[in-house]
Amino acid sequence: MKRLITAAAHKPWLVFTVTLFVTLSAALQLKALRLEISAEGMMVNHPEAVADYEQSLQTFGSDAVTVIYLEDEDLLRPANLTAIRQALRRVEAIPQVSHTTSLFSVRYLRTENGYVYTSPYLESIPQSEHQVEQIADAALLNPLIERNLLSRDGTAMAINLYLDMQGYHRGFDEAVSRALDEAIAPLQGRLRQVFHLGDPSIRTGISEQIRSDLRIILPLGLSVLVLTLWLIFKRSCIALIPLLTAGVSVVWTLGLMAVLEIPVNVMTSIIPALLIIIGSTEDIHLIAEYRAGIQAGLTKLDAIRSMGRHMGTAILLTFFTTSLGFLTLSLNRIDLLQQFGLVTAVGLTFNFLLTSTLVPACLQGLSRDDCGGHPAAGAAYGRAAVKFFHWQTRHSRQLLPGLVLLMLVSAYWSARIEVDNSVMDYFPASSSLPEQAARIRNKLAGIQTLTVLLSGRDGAFLKSANVQQLHKLQHQLEAHAAFGKSFSFADFIGVVHRGIDGEGGDKASLPANDELIEGYMSLLGHASAKAFVSPDFNQARIIVRHGIDSSRQLNQAVAEIIGFAEQNLDPSLRMKVTGSSYLNSQAVDYMADSQGRSLVMMLGVIFVLITLLLGNARIGLVAVLSNLFPILALFGIMGFFNIALDTGTVMVAAIALGICVDHSMHFMVRYQRLMDRGSSQSEALLRTIRDESNPIIITALALTLGFATLALSSFPPVAQFGILSALVMLLALLGTFVLTPLSLRLFAAHRHPAATETGLQPVS
Repeated sequence: MKRLITAAAHKPWLVFTVTLFVTLSAALQLKALRLEISAEGMMVNHPEAVADYEQSLQTFGSDAVTVIYLEDEDLLRPANLTAIRQALRRVEAIPQVSHTTSLFSVRYLRTENGYVYTSPYLESIPQSEHQVEQIADAALLNPLIERNLLSRDGTAMAINLYLDMQGYHRGFDEAVSRALDEAIAPLQGRLRQVFHLGDPSIRTGISEQIRSDLRIILPLGLSVLVLTLWLIFKRSCIALIPLLTAGVSVVWTLGLMAVLEIPVNVMTSIIPALLIIIGSTEDIHLIAEYRAGIQAGLTKLDAIRSMGRHMGTAILLTFFTTSLGFLTLSLNRIDLLQQFGLVTAVGLTFNFLLTSTLVPACLQGLSRDDCGGHPAAGAAYGRAAVKFFHWQTRHSRQLLPGLVLLMLVSAYWSARIEVDNSVMDYFPASSSLPEQAARIRNKLAGIQTLTVLLSGRDGAFLKSANVQQLHKLQHQLEAHAAFGKSFSFADFIGVVHRGIDGEGGDKASLPANDELIEGYMSLLGHASAKAFVSPDFNQARIIVRHGIDSSRQLNQAVAEIIGFAEQNLDPSLRMKVTGSSYLNSQAVDYMADSQGRSLVMMLGVIFVLITLLLGNARIGLVAVLSNLFPILALFGIMGFFNIALDTGTVMVAAIALGICVDHSMHFMVRYQRLMDRGSSQSEALLRTIRDESNPIIITALALTLGFATLALSSFPPVAQFGILSALVMLLALLGTFVLTPLSLRLFAAHRHPAATETGLQPVS
């Protein structure tokens, strides 16, 4: 590292030329960078689960529905129905729309005077109030319509549309949302409520918030960082160096994403801010060490050599442990986390190379006056840290039990953290989407779908007994408070049986013998029921419509249904649950487990590296404790305030550990170097705190303010992430300047118990 830093200082123009060439090359790729929000990216790449989901799609078609919601007290008046039909024709003309279902297309199967009629409910617009009531009453007797396409009070109607995803491309969601807006615009002044809600509008809303953050929050974070560094260093040129290295690393990283066709999504959208905030930490340490050399009277080149000699090992260790920690995230089975971990690790690698070369090159190009500053600049931090060290030494008997108690309390509340994720929590309170989802859920059945598959053998669902099993399971599903409405082959057969037999009644009844079911399907053909049963009739699908936004609630509800099926359904039928909403809810649990494994691995790597490179296992253990403390405290705070682990908060611990590693590496490397030179432990601790307090505190303050700017994001996961990350920066300071010195002296006391009664000697 020393050689690399010194070589960069000797040939600054070569560094500038290579950096400029690579940066321009990366910038040319940015136009190909995609912004993509997909449900599939959050699914667990579990082969069996994915195979079940894909097999369901191939057999039955997509379960993802986009709802055009229409509500009005006079919804079924002839003039309104005519306008709705015209809007429907405009919707069906949209190229991306595969097909629609509505009262204008669902067939009204009935027997009149010995003749079977199959015309749609609204094949023609009823002209009298009596006709409207007849059609509405008949439609609400159909379980495939009631609370799916028409509300029970007749004031709300849905047009369910399905998209042709084969042609999915960049801008697909925005194009569909815009076309739907135009198609239903003439209804806005006529009906009380008119809107569409589904994957295109949700993904478009998320994309707009991400774009807003990239335009506003990222420049704001940069400005806050530069302003903070300027206020501390009092030199604008010094403050701009971290901005330069971070900005260039962002361009390189985004350019690589474009080349590898990795899109900007919910997770990767955070990476530019992370590179700016995390990437600036090593720059601050290098600049602080260089300034110390200049203030000591060294020449620029000698100050850079001293900087490389004193900082090289710590920077290398920090880069390695932080990058490896993020790289471990790429080993899990969730595409978004794989991309996030890989891209962040590569981005940190770019930043490490730029810090090691561009910082010394820039420092070599600046004058001594530009970099030196007044010797007292930032000295207040050192004086405050030394005074605090003296104080904690005198009160170590009280501090140590207090820290242990704090960690125990944090561990208790950490165990109470819930893993949960809600798509609607991605939107701020000002957004209309959560309210629209609630309205659909209250009047109809929600926009989320769950697929329940039942499988048998030998044409299982041409048998009345197995169709009854479908109906039994549906009854349990709809009795569950979490689910709204379900549709299956049993509903289809019930509607056909009532329509052809002409029995009437308030409810569709199921035929009692197998021959009737076989006859109905022979007459109507499999195509009429392809959304509910496989061509060989060995597998049936129950589509469950619900409005459960919480992944935790959905997982609990599914577990209860699986338990019911195991105890009450015919053992010859096998049940599986799949669907995009269910796989996404499972992914959140897996994400939390993966995060836990990554943290353990990072802590293990920190221990091994420090132990091997510094030759002291006690130092390695102290480093683990000082890095574990802020994470444990963070989880304790989250548990106490009932903040769930979700896509926004699950990454905080890994990022916090990356920052804490920076603090502890610099602290431990300097401390061990002083001990190796023969300093006493008290002297080594005092000098380490005095020399490292300035860059560590400056870094922590800059990072705290940098992360705090994310709280201004309109994207709630990012805002929550920013607040928690800013909090953990302050906790990291506590770990570095309180827990680390106490732990080092405690281990030394156990090693040499005769030193004092407690082994904690006061420093003069």
